[in-house]
Amino acid sequence: MHASITRGGEGLPAVSTGRAWYAVAVLLVAYIFSIMDRQILSLLVGPIQKTLGVNDTLIGLLHGFTFAAFYGVMGLPIARLIDRGNRRVIIAIGIAVWSLATAASGLANDYWHLLVARIVVAVGEAVLIPGTVSLLADLFTADKRGRAIGVFGAAGPVGSGVGLFAGGLILGAYTLSRPVLPFLGAIEPWQATFIAVGLPGVVVAIFMLAVPEPRVAKKSSSSGQQPKSKAVNVPLPQVMQYIVKNGRTIGTFILGAGFFNMCVYGFGGWAPTYFVRHFGWSYQEIGKLLGALMIVVGPAGTLFASWLGERWIRRGVAHGYMRVAMVCAVGITASGCAMVLVPTLQLALIFLGFTCFFSFSMFGVGPSIVAQITPAPMRGQVAAMYTGGLNLLGAGLGPVAIGLITDYVLRDRNAIGTSMVIVFLVAGSVALLLVRSGIRTFEGSMKQAVQWRLAREPHDTASTAATSAALG
Repeated sequence: MHASITRGGEGLPAVSTGRAWYAVAVLLVAYIFSIMDRQILSLLVGPIQKTLGVNDTLIGLLHGFTFAAFYGVMGLPIARLIDRGNRRVIIAIGIAVWSLATAASGLANDYWHLLVARIVVAVGEAVLIPGTVSLLADLFTADKRGRAIGVFGAAGPVGSGVGLFAGGLILGAYTLSRPVLPFLGAIEPWQATFIAVGLPGVVVAIFMLAVPEPRVAKKSSSSGQQPKSKAVNVPLPQVMQYIVKNGRTIGTFILGAGFFNMCVYGFGGWAPTYFVRHFGWSYQEIGKLLGALMIVVGPAGTLFASWLGERWIRRGVAHGYMRVAMVCAVGITASGCAMVLVPTLQLALIFLGFTCFFSFSMFGVGPSIVAQITPAPMRGQVAAMYTGGLNLLGAGLGPVAIGLITDYVLRDRNAIGTSMVIVFLVAGSVALLLVRSGIRTFEGSMKQAVQWRLAREPHDTASTAATSAALG
């Protein structure tokens, strides 16, 4: 006997608990590969600079701004498709695209080829978070949604950890024995690492096609009817009207999360290089250590944040997840600064662990906040705005700001730690202030999300109740 999950929305077929958690498992694995495909680049900074002859600023652009710009630009049109179409197919296509593009990064023989490949990775990855937030919100009831999204969010640190750990091992192995490809001949170890990390993601895309899609009803065994789409098409002006009406809540949270991610991506992009330049470690050594820390400590931060938010909500604190986001901002700022200010390697490694913990804590609450303050038929689009903010501010500005400060302000490549402190202090403080300012209107936005109905034309006599299918 399989338990069924009953959602709050009307018109969506029940999905068994087992199939719903299968969806979480596949999406979690997809997220692991997504983060691996991004994180592996931070481990290859030195080898890429040596081969392609680029400075820290260009690496920062490769890490962040260009990736983030295309991720953000493509996110909204993709999210419109997600809010209206078959999410499992759209997500599967995105997984296949970014996996093949990651492998193609290993075929680049100059900076611009590599940049184009990373742009395609960004376009593919723009599918995952909006699609996941929309899909899991329909697969789980409100009281179980936070837990499911928290488990999914734990894939972030696992992906970073596995990417760094496995990347360190792969890079080390290929450094000892230079790889040779059929028809292409010998390639650089960093190129082979991209190929080895990218190709397995295609298999995940195949498993994604078996994930349940609640918008498509099962065929009736008696009538033999084809599946019927249950998606609700919300006109873009109505989406924008809701966002503007709740602009303070949505805007301050998205901006706050974006500045928080400046710390996260600044840390992820440059922490390995800091330990190489300041303590004389090799990229393979710091990759394996940082990877192990992220695998163990990172998910703990994600799940702890999700648990703490749910605990506060059960105690009647409606903005419990927002309160956790404030804790996250303080934690990453303090631990990130301490990591590069302490005098000894041992202390630096301790604070490296704390920074890993707080780096991924927002993964446990961010998507849940989006689901709380957004009506279901537009969750994909608001989630795309959320991930766009994370990437444009976080990935787009965090790594490149550190590179710019190092190259053109401090003019000392060994002052990378000072650059990191500057970015952590500024971005972390702004994140805290923005999230705090959004708490005042948060509960009102939650109520509006629950009460929202699709506007009808005056001559349309259809029942408005049928159009509120995806409410919370």
